[in-house]
Amino acid sequence: METLLSRFELPDFQLKPGAAAYYHPGRSAQLAANGGLVAQFGQLHPDVAAARKIKQEICLAEIYLDRLFQLPLHTPRYESLSRYPAVDRDFSFVFNDAVIFAQIRSSVQALKISELKSFKPVEIFRGGAVPPGKYSVLLRAQFQSSERTLRDDEVANWSTQIIKALEAIGGTQRA
Repeated sequence: METLLSRFELPDFQLKPGAAAYYHPGRSAQLAANGGLVAQFGQLHPDVAAARKIKQEICLAEIYLDRLFQLPLHTPRYESLSRYPAVDRDFSFVFNDAVIFAQIRSSVQALKISELKSFKPVEIFRGGAVPPGKYSVLLRAQFQSSERTLRDDEVANWSTQIIKALEAIGGTQRA
């Protein structure tokens, strides 16, 4: 799914939890772009699988090609490798189950930190010391400049901005 969808420009795409009734409600999603549904995917609902005597987990993907082919193809871009080192920073946060990664990513992207090259979840954990209805996520930010080596105070300032943005959407930083 990721490989196929990465070939298309998906401006203003939204990944929404849930899909049709025959999908597992907690393990499915819909992808919308340009205001229309482009795909839905996830695990087959356990009741549907049991009714058909299927014992293993089944994953499905429905791609609406007529809608997908209306989107332009992704134009590959070349960017030379930087001579300067990247700096990684990890952030461990606890969020309510209602907060999805798209919200987390949007709040960080809104900061418009040009040196932020990647921001992704590394690990998600539920249970144990994490209260019910919440999850812990380890997020990794990578900063890099193509023009110079970054200073510690710059990275610390950007890290503080990211922490404030994540706290603003309900996140609690873990020690």
